[in-house]
Amino acid sequence: LGLALLVADCGRGSTKREEPTAPSAPNASVADAFDHAGPQQGDEVGVAAVVTAWDAAWNAGDAAGLAATFVEDAEFINAMGRLFIGADQIRAQHAITLAAQFRGSHTEGHIRRITFLSGTAAVVDVDNDLTRYEPVAPGSTTMRAIQQSGRHKRLVVKRAGVWRTMLFQNTMVATTP
Repeated sequence: LGLALLVADCGRGSTKREEPTAPSAPNASVADAFDHAGPQQGDEVGVAAVVTAWDAAWNAGDAAGLAATFVEDAEFINAMGRLFIGADQIRAQHAITLAAQFRGSHTEGHIRRITFLSGTAAVVDVDNDLTRYEPVAPGSTTMRAIQQSGRHKRLVVKRAGVWRTMLFQNTMVATTP
C-alpha cells in the first residue's frame, strides 16, 4: 500500500511526503534468531526442564525454588484469578500457600504441547494433576486426599541461555458430575 501511494504521489509530481515513513528494519540479533529450527521445533528439553523444576520445587514445598523458575518481571495468575507480579511476589504467595492449604501436596505436570514463537520464546500447555490433603472434619488429624486437575498456560523465555517462565496462568478443570 505504501509503495502504491508513493508511486501515485510521484505521478502527480509531488516531492513532499506528509505521511510518516516506516523505520528501516533493524538487523536481527543473535538472540532473536530461531537457531535454525522450524516453527514447530526448538529446545523442547530446555523448555520441559522448566516444568520439571516447577513440579520438583512444589513437591518439596520450596517457594524459593519455585520462584527461581520465573524471570524477575514475571506474572502469575492463580486458579482463583489473583495476579502476582514479579518473582518476589510469586515466592511470597507460594510460601504462604505451600505452608497452608497445599502443605504436603503433590503436583505432576504433563506437557500437552509446546509452541515455539521463536528460538527464545515458547508457549507451554501443561495438564496438571494435584493431590492435596485436608482434614475430614474441622480439628481432625485424619486427612483425606483431594484430587484437583488444572491447565497451565505458560510463556517461557530464554534469557542469558536459561529458560524461565514469564507468564503463567492456572485454570482449574471443572469436575464432571
